[in-house]
Amino acid sequence: MIDNRENVSTVLNALLLNEIESKGYYSGSLQRIATWSNPYIDYGYLNVDNNKTIAIIFYNSQVSNEAIKEHIVKSLNKFDSVLLCFESTELNNADILNDEIRSADLYTLPIGIAIYDKKGNVSVLHKINISTNTSVKRTEKEQKSYWCWWRDASHYEVAKLLELSEQYDDRLGDIYSKYVYPEFYDLMISGKTYKWDGTPRKKKYSSSSYKSEKQNYKIPLCQLGLWDPEEGRITRKGRRLLSIINRYGVESKEYFNSLAKAILIDGKHLDLIKDLEDYQSENHGLIPETSSEFFALFDEYMINKNSIGTRKPTAVTTGAKKTYVRDEPKLWNKLGLIRMVNENRYYQPFVGIVFNWDRINDVILFNSSGGINENV
Repeated sequence: MIDNRENVSTVLNALLLNEIESKGYYSGSLQRIATWSNPYIDYGYLNVDNNKTIAIIFYNSQVSNEAIKEHIVKSLNKFDSVLLCFESTELNNADILNDEIRSADLYTLPIGIAIYDKKGNVSVLHKINISTNTSVKRTEKEQKSYWCWWRDASHYEVAKLLELSEQYDDRLGDIYSKYVYPEFYDLMISGKTYKWDGTPRKKKYSSSSYKSEKQNYKIPLCQLGLWDPEEGRITRKGRRLLSIINRYGVESKEYFNSLAKAILIDGKHLDLIKDLEDYQSENHGLIPETSSEFFALFDEYMINKNSIGTRKPTAVTTGAKKTYVRDEPKLWNKLGLIRMVNENRYYQPFVGIVFNWDRINDVILFNSSGGINENV
């Protein structure tokens, strides 16, 4: 094993000078922390001022880029960011990995790539992207949630909405209100749209239902960047997902995992999951027996960070939604991201929610262009 102590000092100096990340996220005092429980990390450091951690990995030419990407993603399970360090003689491999991270849509994750040499020079190929959407203290004016809101839309229904948006793309005006949603709602009340398990959704018509469901189905597609929010027109990203559906099918692994990946990364649900994990680890002796108590406490934890948007007064007074975070774990369950207690229960009394990190990692690393057609 190569001793990289001098090299890591060189890299850390560049990090503290904000050459590797631009927000001063790690400026201050860095303290080395133990990494023996994580076989993918060479060095780990903690910023004692804000408790943010960084994993440092030195490139090994004997390890493939696919394995390196897997190391990076698995390291992000436990660390706030990852920095991969290449010797200057390995610049070509660093360029290749940088391109692969972009092609795999991982560039929005807090991953950095740096080149160093024996003279103490450091150059940066990819800066660590510290998301402004992660849970941090905000002012009252900035109070809002940072993740993609989701109610009950299934992967079947997302596919149908994308299809309808493309179908009416040549029409003028707000195509969602004029064409897409009316047709979609008619399909819902006639039992021709499907829930996650493939059974027909049985929706009864009412004027209040028509109004509320309109937003329930539009918001997540817009927040994921699949639609234009003004008129509900399909975007380039939406067309890319629709092409996967058309190529592999609505029940394929390629589509299901591509949607799950978009929700985790673009929809910031990975950030929310890590916030929930942090809450559980910081309060492991105080986790209550019931999920209702748990989510009330988690809401309070997130409110203290100003990471939850202002709730509608009617939602509070009617009790229609007792906690802000309610439907998100249901979505994670549908995507297979939670280790279930049994077939119908994902909350573990006095433990909380146990995530399936192997599944989460597989989703993040999934590349539809190289997948094998399988049913979900």
